[in-house]
Amino acid sequence: MKRSIYLRSVVIYIGVVLISLILSFWIMNVFYIDTIRERLQKDITEVGRQTITLYENSNYTDPAEFIANIPTFNYNLIIYDESGKALNPNDNGQWGTSDDQVEKVLNGGVVRVNDRSVSPPSQLNVGLPFQDNESRYALFIRPDLSFEENTIKRVMLTTLLLVLIIGSSIFVILMRYVVRPIQHLTEATKKVAIGDFTVRINSERHDEIGDLSRSFDHMAHDLSHLEEMRQEFVANVSHEIQSPLTSIGGYARVLQDNMLEEVERKKYLGIIQKETERLSKLSENLLKMTTLDADDPIFHLRSYSLDEQLREVIVSLEAMWAEKGIEVEVDLKEVQIEADYDQLSQVWINLLSNSIRYTDSNGVISIQMIEKVEEVIVEVRDTGSGIPEEDQAYVFDRFYKADKARSGNGGSGLDLAIVQRIVHLHQGNILLESKVGIGTTITITLPKLKKREET
Repeated sequence: MKRSIYLRSVVIYIGVVLISLILSFWIMNVFYIDTIRERLQKDITEVGRQTITLYENSNYTDPAEFIANIPTFNYNLIIYDESGKALNPNDNGQWGTSDDQVEKVLNGGVVRVNDRSVSPPSQLNVGLPFQDNESRYALFIRPDLSFEENTIKRVMLTTLLLVLIIGSSIFVILMRYVVRPIQHLTEATKKVAIGDFTVRINSERHDEIGDLSRSFDHMAHDLSHLEEMRQEFVANVSHEIQSPLTSIGGYARVLQDNMLEEVERKKYLGIIQKETERLSKLSENLLKMTTLDADDPIFHLRSYSLDEQLREVIVSLEAMWAEKGIEVEVDLKEVQIEADYDQLSQVWINLLSNSIRYTDSNGVISIQMIEKVEEVIVEVRDTGSGIPEEDQAYVFDRFYKADKARSGNGGSGLDLAIVQRIVHLHQGNILLESKVGIGTTITITLPKLKKREET
């Protein structure tokens, strides 16, 4: 059976109220009953003394007859003679008066019951001695408040019951207000679970539930954005795969023609090779991203010259930037760094390839290195088309392409995501600045020595 928060809250509230009432009665009994008992015993003692005085001033010679004929109002009285016998044994067995108590009063003492276990207060007994014609008597008196006690109990129980009912009713109504947004959140979560990322709570509450609702909206927005990128990635990858496969298949059929000239045959083989390399690059990027996402990616750290590595990458990409007439400016210093050589080579290849791809012919790409005490900064600046400001927050997201119009210009939207992941794994930082029509600058900061994780 499903236990809702609403039902649990109501049960908890009622339980708390009941426990509070029980504790309240207990505390009142502990701290106030003694005061009540002491006051009652003083009143009982005074009534007993007045009764004795009244008997002494009366014409009665028999105390039992005196007690039987005078009005006692809300008090019960029993008189014992010297032998300990009750002269008017009305309800004597219910009083609980012991022989020792009677003997004490007959010997001139006063008995006041202070036993806390005696309840209700109407059962408090007070014993007083008096004499008549040399005869000793013991007068025991107690209040007869049974009617008042029962009335008070009924009033208190009725009041407490009304408090419980009214309080519970108000609490049930208020809890609906508390639980309703949780129910809305549950319904929205179910919609997200089946792929509807457009759902929003739009809560205006300023409490924990409001914070949770706003966090949910933020999550749904991010999931929606991620789903858009995923769909776009699937479309791009499908295109990236389908396009070279179509070319390869088409040119492979053409090559089956035995009448084809050698020049054309070599041209078509070159196209097939180029398309094959595109497929291989896409596969490598996907495999690279999967490897870097592992819980404990493997690193082969070694100390090497970072400036030499950058020069080697620039030379390896010379065919790309020379073909477009791009000028590459280099300002590198000799810097030793401890890192994974192959991983950082991938970083520089991806960055420079992107800069070359989106820099127009006869543009400029500058690479500058700044050495500090414990870190080194590498800036890659180009005069390319730049990235719109609204896209800059997402350029490092995997599968994201800022230049939708040039999505067929190579790349799968993984290059910068791979760069960022490798830099972070080296405990470095990456920063992008770009202006449309002016160019883009990517700044990478790396520690010279990669800090070991503490174990």
